[in-house]
Amino acid sequence: MNVYKLTIEQKDQLVGQKWNEDAFFNPQLDADGVWFISNEEVNGCIHESVNEWIHTLEEIDHNPIINEAFN
Repeated sequence: MNVYKLTIEQKDQLVGQKWNEDAFFNPQLDADGVWFISNEEVNGCIHESVNEWIHTLEEIDHNPIINEAFN
């Protein structure tokens, strides 16, 4: 699964912002300590000031955090 890499500044800009009329951006950390958002958030973004740069984000392989307590 691919996701889109964020800088800390980009993550901070997205927190609390909606990517469409009903859903907020949900930046998350992966196992490598990299902030990311989903393809759905990028492709569905209608937020004008974010839409200017969000489609230029680097697409990366998702490296999920594995919680051994639940395995």
